[in-house]
Amino acid sequence: MKHSSPSFRLFYALSQTPGRTPSSAIAIGVHYRPGLVASQEPVGDRSGAGEVVLWQDFQEIKLQAASGASIDALGFSGEGDWLAAAGQAGAVIIWRLSADSSELVETLTWGSAWIDRLQWHPQQPWLAYNCSRAVHIWDAEQGEALATLELPASVQDLGWSPDGTHLAVSAQKQVYVWETPRWASPQYDWELMAASRVLEWSPEGAYLASANQDNSVGVLTWNTVRALKQSSDNPDDLPVLLSGLPGKARQLAWADVPDADRSPILATATGDLVVMWILVPGEGWQSYVLDLHQDTVLDVAFQPQTGLLASLSEDGWIVLWQAAVEPVQVLEGAYGGFSCLTWHSTGEYLAAGGQQGEVLVWALCSDARQRLFRNWRHYREPLSCTRRNHSLPLLPSFDSSAGIDECLSLPPPRSI
Repeated sequence: MKHSSPSFRLFYALSQTPGRTPSSAIAIGVHYRPGLVASQEPVGDRSGAGEVVLWQDFQEIKLQAASGASIDALGFSGEGDWLAAAGQAGAVIIWRLSADSSELVETLTWGSAWIDRLQWHPQQPWLAYNCSRAVHIWDAEQGEALATLELPASVQDLGWSPDGTHLAVSAQKQVYVWETPRWASPQYDWELMAASRVLEWSPEGAYLASANQDNSVGVLTWNTVRALKQSSDNPDDLPVLLSGLPGKARQLAWADVPDADRSPILATATGDLVVMWILVPGEGWQSYVLDLHQDTVLDVAFQPQTGLLASLSEDGWIVLWQAAVEPVQVLEGAYGGFSCLTWHSTGEYLAAGGQQGEVLVWALCSDARQRLFRNWRHYREPLSCTRRNHSLPLLPSFDSSAGIDECLSLPPPRSI
């Protein structure tokens, strides 16, 4: 590991309350206000807490007491005015947040349905969440339902495009994309070879990635969708299948860096590795491996605008990778291992939850941002895949029949 000045220092740590049954902080969120939210679910055979706690300027406010039912999804709205939580109890709970208070404004109940996906629209107070074979969209400001999107199978994941003009939803081997606010029927239908587990839009919205059950990742280039609808015969317009992963892809993360629309970088958490994918102009997708963790990698996330990648695993390490290439710092503090992480929207803070209910926050050192950006340019210019130490096979998949009607198809892969 490279020896250099540390980029982050421990800023805040919350330990498990004495006497409370340990449970992992599986969902956390950070906003620029700043506030921090943690929720908890069962570990092993212990009962789940189901608490929701807000830290406003690092002062604790308990929004929901322990209920015995886990909280599995949690999120701030784009402007930080709203907070939503959902989980095992089949309810979506919404709070309005202000500078000095929080108010419970809505509890949407759905019986025995287990709700584990929710996401706020980037600009509007609209909340999309799953409920069995449907996605509901709720307008928090007006207190009314905007739409119910029916799916042929249980919803696996969902995500708004960064500009808020589209909503992608995965259900079994299909990814459906609706155009806002045309909710009557999906505008696009992307057919995959295996069930889609995780969806992730790139920061500028140029790409949509799907982590699939067959240990592959599909990538759709968004500006080619119109060509596909018109039955394009150009192989460059078709979705790509990135395969060869050693295990299932648990999480995906796109780098938020300059030139990301032309040469995107995608991180994949799989097994005890982080597999990186880079689209090299004129050469296609290339891959390399970040191999330092000793246990399952659960989460990956890029710091905004610097290319610094954080990877988190059950071994109790968060590794910071300079330019997603070289490890420069290891963060510890969750003695039972970590469970989740998230960046502050400005990149000034990194928050992580532990398997025993800890919540830790690290702050960016005063001179680190300029140094990180300078190092990113050093690694990025010029970009050469020969600098990557490890390689995985790439099997991009093309099919001349894709694009018929509204179907974007990823057929069985072939080598190129």
